[in-house]
Amino acid sequence: MRYIADHDFHIHSTVSPCCHDENQTPEAIFEYAKKNGFNKICLTNHLWDESVKSEAEWHEKQRFDCLTSVLPLPQDENVRFLFGCEADMDYNYVVGVSEERLSKFDFIVIPTTHMHLAGNTVRKKIETPEEASEIWVKRFEELLKKDLPWKKIGIAHLTCGHIFKGRTPEVIRLISDEILYSLFERCSKKGVGIELNMKTIALGAEDKEILLRPYKIAKDCGCKFYLGSDSHKIAAFTDVKENFEDIITSLDLKETDKFRL
Repeated sequence: MRYIADHDFHIHSTVSPCCHDENQTPEAIFEYAKKNGFNKICLTNHLWDESVKSEAEWHEKQRFDCLTSVLPLPQDENVRFLFGCEADMDYNYVVGVSEERLSKFDFIVIPTTHMHLAGNTVRKKIETPEEASEIWVKRFEELLKKDLPWKKIGIAHLTCGHIFKGRTPEVIRLISDEILYSLFERCSKKGVGIELNMKTIALGAEDKEILLRPYKIAKDCGCKFYLGSDSHKIAAFTDVKENFEDIITSLDLKETDKFRL
């Protein structure tokens, strides 16, 4: 059976410091879910747990109490609205959620590809695609060494534009199949979710094929996938369902490929 686009597990609201749309409220997000026929959605505002020590500096609005300020989330019999977070990983590979707080979230998204934040997630500004590809692999490897509740962890937007100046295809092309198989085989064993988050409908054929390659390898390794729009504003919801369907078609995903919460 074809993979059903019935969820969105990566969404931000006004609590996230990078969300500048005052209309991006939990109530508006809930309406988006109902309009698109989703039965589950997850709010994943940016978190840096203040009890986790880091050499990097993080925004005040990333505190745990800021994220909980939106609770309770709207619910009904057709849509389950999950409480999650997007917990970053600093340049020392420290993940910004404490062991005590892991149980407070239904789902935790961890991005290894916020590589544009020099002084936070990477020590210094990345200068070349070659350097970016090495850091992409290293951050992924370091995350997989962690002792985490992997069955409720998702690895976010592995092919996003934050990797290197929007030149993501150049970077991904440099990463060998051998390395990707090694990484995704470990992901499959841990049961971690792999996020599908890329605007395939806006890509040219060559770039699309380059960026789909890691996910095709992940599928070959038996990884499970979830859909995440990473929406920060109401306008971003417009083509989400169309894009999800295009990714599902491009990867020929079935319901058995779905990461479930």
